[in-house]
Amino acid sequence: MRLNHKYYTLTLLFLVISIVSCDDALDINNSPNNPASSTPALTLPSGMLYSGQSIGLDFALVSGFIAQYWTQSPQAGQYEVYDRYNYNGNQTRDGWTNSWYGAMADLQYVKTQGVIDGLPNHAAIATLLLAYQYQVLVDLFDQIPFAEALKGGEGILQAQYESGEAVYDQLIALVDEGLDMIVLGGIAPGAEDLMLQGDMATWVKFGNTLKLKIYMRQSEARSSVAQNGIQALASSGVAFLGAGEDVAISYPGTTGNQNPLYSGDVSATPGLGNVNISGSASVIQRMLDAGDPRVDFYFDPSVTTGNHVAIVQGDGVEEDGSETRNDFSTPSAINVAGPSTPVYYMTGHESLFLQAEAIARGWMTGDAKTAYDAAVRAAFQFAGGADPSGLIADGGAYAYKGLESIHTQKWLSMAGTQCVEGWADWRRTDTPQLEQSSEGTAANLNGSKFPRRAFYPVVELANNPNTPPNTNIGDPVWWDMSE
Repeated sequence: MRLNHKYYTLTLLFLVISIVSCDDALDINNSPNNPASSTPALTLPSGMLYSGQSIGLDFALVSGFIAQYWTQSPQAGQYEVYDRYNYNGNQTRDGWTNSWYGAMADLQYVKTQGVIDGLPNHAAIATLLLAYQYQVLVDLFDQIPFAEALKGGEGILQAQYESGEAVYDQLIALVDEGLDMIVLGGIAPGAEDLMLQGDMATWVKFGNTLKLKIYMRQSEARSSVAQNGIQALASSGVAFLGAGEDVAISYPGTTGNQNPLYSGDVSATPGLGNVNISGSASVIQRMLDAGDPRVDFYFDPSVTTGNHVAIVQGDGVEEDGSETRNDFSTPSAINVAGPSTPVYYMTGHESLFLQAEAIARGWMTGDAKTAYDAAVRAAFQFAGGADPSGLIADGGAYAYKGLESIHTQKWLSMAGTQCVEGWADWRRTDTPQLEQSSEGTAANLNGSKFPRRAFYPVVELANNPNTPPNTNIGDPVWWDMSE
């Protein structure tokens, strides 16, 4: 069973997010959201909501399109830059802003002030989420500030950038710092912990699973680092997230308290009116061909036909205008893009797929097929509860065939619910094999077949001379060795 996520009154926090200015204050060292009278309990949910905005909307859009979960509908053209592979820093500006001087500045405050105020569990949660957000940014942009980041109070207003590899070397220590702060049985957050409501035992599992993910991301670039780290984790006997243990922010669904993708794209006000995103054939057709019932969890069928009708990646851009979004499958209005859909940070099935891969690589003990089957079962439990026994049996469409099966099923399980992670892990493995968007151009790919990174916002390039130049969206980030 999934963890229960309580609903809270978040309207004021969403109003804070909606009024953040951009051009004049894009300084990743200062937060305009922390008045002198703030407290860790007041600031923690603000940091979480800014983070959820970046992961659930800002970065989910580029990730969901390039990972080929979604494609541009023929009815509009807001996101055709992703299908055409010609997006730029304009599309990453909000995600960068909401990450740095929204989420991370708030979390850094909670990390520091929580220790001062004798609230180590508040500080621990903030520290773990800082590590999570740093990894997201490295995985998207590669080089980012770290040692000098978030230190505007110390006079560092133009932070030095560090290589993605150097940041990764410091992430495990940051996670360990957060885990070491946790006091089981001590004062824990209540309603202000929008993810786990102060369940510190599950936060421990989250931190351990985050370490496993950080190590696994390095499987191709630094296999010895990944192997040694994962073996040390396994030998220490730590607990990871299990089936149904999903760490997420849930939203009440009322006006001002809605899922970021719904608020920013689906709703008519302030969103774009639900005319842009259609389901990609890359994922839908795979599920249909396999007889996978999860297609109905991740996608709504065509309103016109009542059946699933997918668009080949990019084809919607060139439709003649006679067809609308209603003619095609769309992200589920309940499970993916609904007003109360959670923003998932880490799921139990993601954890089990990580463990299955570690076993398959010989970095953890166990039977790889058994671990894989358990991960698939957890993924089906998450997506409606159907029984996958026939699909994973010998001869079934999803029968275990090694790492390729693990990577494919992991990608399928994140179809719209974990877009940022889905794109990152696809770049690491290049599995499953995807076809280039029919409208994709190689002009910005630097010899790569697909986009493999995000671009720094133009305003960040202008305000911080230490920002690396944008080169080509086809340039891989440091751990991406798949092409």
